[in-house]
Amino acid sequence: MRWIARTMIVVLCLISVAMLSKCGGGSSQMPPPRLAITTASLPNGTLDTPYSQTVQASGGVGPFTWSVSGGTLPHNLALSNSATNTAMISGTPDTAAQGVAFTVAVTDSASQSVAQPYTVSILAEPDTLTLSSPNLNFAAQLLGTPSGAQAETLANSGTSAVVITNVALAGTDTADFSQGNTCGSSLAAGANCSINVTFMPTQLGPRSASVTIADSTAGSPHSASLNGMGLTSGPNATWSATSLTFDDEVINTTSRATSLTLSNYGTTALNIATITASANFAETDNCSGTSLASGANCTVNVTFTPNATGVFNGTISVSDNAPGSPQTVSLNGTGITSQYTLTGFCFHQINYIPNCTFTQDLAQCPAGQQAGTPSIEGCFFPHNASVDLSRPCSVKGTYGGSGYCATAFTGAAKSRAAASGAGLPAPRSDMSPKK
Repeated sequence: MRWIARTMIVVLCLISVAMLSKCGGGSSQMPPPRLAITTASLPNGTLDTPYSQTVQASGGVGPFTWSVSGGTLPHNLALSNSATNTAMISGTPDTAAQGVAFTVAVTDSASQSVAQPYTVSILAEPDTLTLSSPNLNFAAQLLGTPSGAQAETLANSGTSAVVITNVALAGTDTADFSQGNTCGSSLAAGANCSINVTFMPTQLGPRSASVTIADSTAGSPHSASLNGMGLTSGPNATWSATSLTFDDEVINTTSRATSLTLSNYGTTALNIATITASANFAETDNCSGTSLASGANCTVNVTFTPNATGVFNGTISVSDNAPGSPQTVSLNGTGITSQYTLTGFCFHQINYIPNCTFTQDLAQCPAGQQAGTPSIEGCFFPHNASVDLSRPCSVKGTYGGSGYCATAFTGAAKSRAAASGAGLPAPRSDMSPKK
């Protein structure tokens, strides 16, 4: 009798596979994973030197088709004819060129298509330029007060002159730095030139930029980082953010801590008396009762514990000897009953077969609504799914049956589950096949 039972199970499995294959999944199939090209940029090449770089795609459904959809590749380079999610640009460039622009496109078998623009230069010379220092660090300066100049030396160790296209400042805080140079449009073999940089802060706190040299070598652009700090007279208390928003949190549970930095961008010490948080928020710190020297900082960790559903607004504030005390940061978060939401799909049985599938049904399972009773529902195939037991759903038709709306993590629950492998309720027993 046992061999008969085993045979029946095998037959049922074969029938279910055949029926699913015949119907092609229909509306129960999940949408294909989104296609994207993940290679953001390509490096420059060197004349008469073999070039080989991979362009990578993610998502999509193979096989894939790659093409150059705009512009042209540098001379003597070609894009491989690949059916996989990677393609190769390779060859030995035989023509020097600056800023060759082209676009690479990929299309998958689900008719998704994406494109990514690139700019590549073919540089005629090996890298023979060096800077005397990788960075210039300036002493802290009062706002609007210029520093003394610091010099970078650019040297050409090669046997031929190098074309200097441009010497310029780049980065976030270029307005706080200035430069002058003696490099001109060409740097002779064995020669060097000077780049003199000064710093005058326009805002408090760390300021950064870089000086960059565009040239005709394979190492172009060459650059050195620039760093300084802007100060104000007397003590200062500056928070790293003016507001802090927490992920939705289940009522009577505590969020992960989020860090704030309190800095003294003043010329004298900051004396900190107390740091306090309003109701439903809490903080721990290494700041209270301390004295921060000029340019120093301390850390405040803030958590959110809602005692009811709805939006909570509050503040964290520091009392000190700096102007404007107490300085505050606005806090907000939302208390919810569940950190699972409906996905818009019904996880349901297939009539007469101990299998289950997903069918999109936004009417019965509105996407984005909070789940009332999150759980895991089991099935012979595809095994377990996260569902909301308070939202039953039923799919009509030959391959339809009853089940529950499928759910997904939201907010902090998603990151917690990813970090710990936990976060889901315990599985229920497998669904019983309908008759």
